[in-house]
Amino acid sequence: AADFLTIGANVNFQSRDESAIASGSGMLTANSPYALPYDDNGVLVRYPMGENPLNTGSNYRFDKQYKEKETGYTVLHSILTAKMKLPFNIRYTLNFTPRFQWYHNRYHESSEHPGWATSHNGAVNREQKQWFAWFVNNTINWDYTFGKKHKVSVTLAQEAEEHRSWGDVIKARNFTPSDDLGLHYTQGADKLKSEFSSSDSHSTGAAYLARGFYSYDDRYMLTYTFRRDGYSAFGVSNPWANFMSGAVAWTFTNEKFFNWEPMSYGKLRASWGSNGNRSVGAYTALSNLTGGTGAYGYVDSDGTLKQISMLYVSRMANPNLKWERTTSWNFGIDFGFFNDRISGSLEYYYMPTTDLVMGQKLSPITGFSSITTNLGEVRNKGFEFTLNTLNMKRDNFEWRSSIGLSLNRNKIVHLYYTYEDVLDENGNVIGRKEIDDKDNKWFIGKDIHEIWNYKYQGIWQKGEEEEAAKYGQVPGDPKFEDRYDLDKHRFSNEDKVFLGSTSPKFRWTFRNDFTLWKNLTASISIYSKWGQKQAEEFMGSGYTYERENVYRMKYWTPDNPTNKFARLGATNIASGGQRIIDGSFIRLENIALEYNVPKRFLSKYRVGGLRISGSIRNIACWTKEKQYDDPEFGTIVPVTFNFGIGLTL
Repeated sequence: AADFLTIGANVNFQSRDESAIASGSGMLTANSPYALPYDDNGVLVRYPMGENPLNTGSNYRFDKQYKEKETGYTVLHSILTAKMKLPFNIRYTLNFTPRFQWYHNRYHESSEHPGWATSHNGAVNREQKQWFAWFVNNTINWDYTFGKKHKVSVTLAQEAEEHRSWGDVIKARNFTPSDDLGLHYTQGADKLKSEFSSSDSHSTGAAYLARGFYSYDDRYMLTYTFRRDGYSAFGVSNPWANFMSGAVAWTFTNEKFFNWEPMSYGKLRASWGSNGNRSVGAYTALSNLTGGTGAYGYVDSDGTLKQISMLYVSRMANPNLKWERTTSWNFGIDFGFFNDRISGSLEYYYMPTTDLVMGQKLSPITGFSSITTNLGEVRNKGFEFTLNTLNMKRDNFEWRSSIGLSLNRNKIVHLYYTYEDVLDENGNVIGRKEIDDKDNKWFIGKDIHEIWNYKYQGIWQKGEEEEAAKYGQVPGDPKFEDRYDLDKHRFSNEDKVFLGSTSPKFRWTFRNDFTLWKNLTASISIYSKWGQKQAEEFMGSGYTYERENVYRMKYWTPDNPTNKFARLGATNIASGGQRIIDGSFIRLENIALEYNVPKRFLSKYRVGGLRISGSIRNIACWTKEKQYDDPEFGTIVPVTFNFGIGLTL
């Protein structure tokens, strides 16, 4: 490469095989510790728990004999770069990123399995999918300093992208004369009992950016950015949108009058800007044709019966669909003390989001249930605090810590801009208010993740038989607050109340990094979400808890009464009613080690670098209230171990 031109390439190839057939949770939950997968002759049995239909158990090894699977991904991802130095301190950069990805999934269930022969005479699924995407970025930068104290920087950029995918799925069923050829003979299936489908997608995007920056004496700074984005998924009337931002900053520690020695760095900053969200389907703004299921009989003019398929429009087009927009005001301070051994930032933000892309209900007379459009407004505001410290530094040891704390509050300001009258107790109109969306549980003035449900009051106890009977319940059944139509002893939306939000009230993170002998690094990461509410299971059917290995869940009995858990097989007449608990938790998320082999040991082997690393994730999770599933992900989350070796030639 010449001095004015630098060319680079980073090419990554991946091939991943996922053909292993998972065992599923049945082996763990449905089988007794005494269940055996083999009979006395060493032959795999179908029912390890016996023939009792209440619970026959699960035998992964038996089913696997009759399955065949080939699944995998192939990825070719490249980053091609070119950098040019031009006159007048102008720099040009080109980045081109093409990505190819292929996926195949071939799966066969044999008709020889005694439990599958009645449902299908062999089943084969074959799926092929290909993705191709490219992204190009052209950037021009110009930096200039005059008068020693004035710095100017200008950035101009142009971006373009394209995404394409092609997919085909075959679900072949009922093979004749047999499915002995497994994955490799789909043409032997019954066409009327099989399914064939394709899914292709194409989208494009483009953007233009201009940014100007000015600094005086590293004390006063101004930035202005203009960006124009386009995306093909939006309606034909609004594929493009303009977004602007501006920022000012003052590094007050560079002022001559500032002489407080402990503070080594201090900057006040404020900014305003807007950005867009394009998270919509590639064809959401367009109507589409959907095929009906099966064939329909039709008698033509000469009385001949014919079978035809049907196409109908299942989605209403919206040519005016446009970008969702978030406008943000930010005010903050960056600081450093004792030569930046302690540093951090404190920031306040206020972010209203308007023109949210959401589904609006339509009258059935239109022939559509909803249309995707721009509606509503949600406001977010909060604080973010970061603190970084260099706790200890020696010749062969360094210890750094980082603490983060954030607090966010959101509120629904508008939904569909439809209003209703507000009446007093005499039926007189005293005002108007915007209508809530009770089906989606969205309420004006409330958190977007607000819980709206019946208020849990515990469990009906002994001595309350008469009152419980009015609701068709008995002691041991869950009790909810009845607020409306008390004499009818039933529950409706009028009985529901606000019970808190699933959004955390605040979050914090704590990370420690250690460096020993300059080659060995270790890190420990902890994070927490605090103050959110969530539902916990409190009812279990007698069948599940008598015959399966599930969580050791407590339950109510006359001799062991509780207000937290219902009896086995309890009746909940408040349909959907839940016991809401505090979902706060602290998670020991990651412990990692990395060792870089000193180059003096590698040079004679012509190896540029050798890195050995390992980590453990999701090590422990502590909750404020006992829960059965992971409080963040709502399911069982395993501890994972990773080990890696990196070699540089």
